[in-house]
Amino acid sequence: MPMNAWQKNLKLVYIIRIGFSTIFCVPVITLFWKQYGLNLLDIFWLQAIFAIAIAVLEIPSGYLADRLGRKNTLLISTAIAAAGWLAYSLAVTFPQFVAAEIILGAGFSLFSGTDSSLVYESLTEMQCAQSFTGIEGRQQSAGMIAEAGAALAGGGMAMIMPLSWTLAATGLVAFASFCASWGITEPPRKAYHHPRGTWYGLYKIGRYVFLQSRLVKFAVPLMAACSLSTMLGVWLYQPLWQAQKIPVYFFGVLWAALVLPSALTSHFADKIEKKLGTRLLLWLLPFPAVIGYLILAVAPGPLALAGAYGVNLLRGLTLPVLGKYIHQETFSDKRATVLSIHSWLFRLAYFILGPMVGWVGKHYTLTHAFLACAAVSLLSTMFFIPRLLKNCTTGISGVRKPAGL
Repeated sequence: MPMNAWQKNLKLVYIIRIGFSTIFCVPVITLFWKQYGLNLLDIFWLQAIFAIAIAVLEIPSGYLADRLGRKNTLLISTAIAAAGWLAYSLAVTFPQFVAAEIILGAGFSLFSGTDSSLVYESLTEMQCAQSFTGIEGRQQSAGMIAEAGAALAGGGMAMIMPLSWTLAATGLVAFASFCASWGITEPPRKAYHHPRGTWYGLYKIGRYVFLQSRLVKFAVPLMAACSLSTMLGVWLYQPLWQAQKIPVYFFGVLWAALVLPSALTSHFADKIEKKLGTRLLLWLLPFPAVIGYLILAVAPGPLALAGAYGVNLLRGLTLPVLGKYIHQETFSDKRATVLSIHSWLFRLAYFILGPMVGWVGKHYTLTHAFLACAAVSLLSTMFFIPRLLKNCTTGISGVRKPAGL
């Protein structure tokens, strides 16, 4: 296969991720929900349903990605996501919102891990797998910059048109990702199939992730804990902005600015790791989120807004820094499934803890809710960091796991 086919894959993944991340409705979605009578606890329950939909579908969808191939999975996931956003734009009741969230959960679960696997496998064909952290970081950064641009546009759109139109526009952009997916060249790989059947194959992969692997069994739950840390307080930001009487248009500006710390840390993740060293960087991972939530909880007035930007520093580092452990320790025919386990753990944890944060915010104050987020972030990440470091004395081991997995 010509080298330019793999280079084209990397460019197309840029486009697909940008389209998947261009979500116009995010900075005003809380206003959309409140327009139809949802309170803070309802919103967290709705997001918990989205999380459990992904959790239920995540591992089967990752397994499906390993069986169907990266291109076919991206085509299916982007088509489902486009349909989900368009369905959301037409929804007006809580059950209809739930249905749309489940459709989106199916699309996001199929997408999760497939894009990253495609990047790593294309780089492997180019004999540049060692560049993964830098390439993945810059690709993720591009998606975050698109998210920031969409937030700016979404805040403006909300001022001049119905809020539902921001969801419909998001669906149209997701359809553009579907169109770009047609140009992907499937990397050569062996489709995973265990001779004792699908369910036994899933059991073997799960056993590898949670029991056998020296690094992945700690890297995967640490990634999930980091993802939980950055997402747990997200739906508290807009009520905070409302409480401080910030105009709706500036919701888009604030959200766009919120994405920039993630984009910067993602773009420079490889340089940050080289500067600090893997060990120090891993120890420091949770502190931007913990300190950010504490600022959100206790800082007075507009100063509290700065805390959210600290939280998002962690978001940009998680996949580039921790994802390489999974990619280098896992064969390509199982990689999407293993990455899906990370997302499954994160979504399951959010399903359990998200409504609790919403309940605290509804029955007490936003301050108490942010303090709860800080506690969860610190405890969940610090449980796994020393265990990963104990098994990672020299960084990436480079050990490839036995084919009999």
